[in-house]
Amino acid sequence: MFNTTEEELDGYWIYRIMVEKNFQQQGIGKIATQLMINEIAKLPNAKKIVVGYHPENLGAHNLYSSLGFIDHGDRFGKEMAVVLDIEQK
Repeated sequence: MFNTTEEELDGYWIYRIMVEKNFQQQGIGKIATQLMINEIAKLPNAKKIVVGYHPENLGAHNLYSSLGFIDHGDRFGKEMAVVLDIEQK
């Protein structure tokens, strides 16, 4: 699920990616995230994509890192926000 309106950090947010436990570690989350990135990149003036997750969620950390999201130290409550710069893509 993602938003088509710019929000915090001047980016378009991916809100949640959830893959049922029995289907994790099969690349489904990565494929779904890449599809959302591709759709968001088509939006006018899309420059950044942001996603938040709890720091202890290593699966989310590995997923977003593998797709090029960078932690700039932004925090929203208990969640960290990582950013993908899509102007360069």
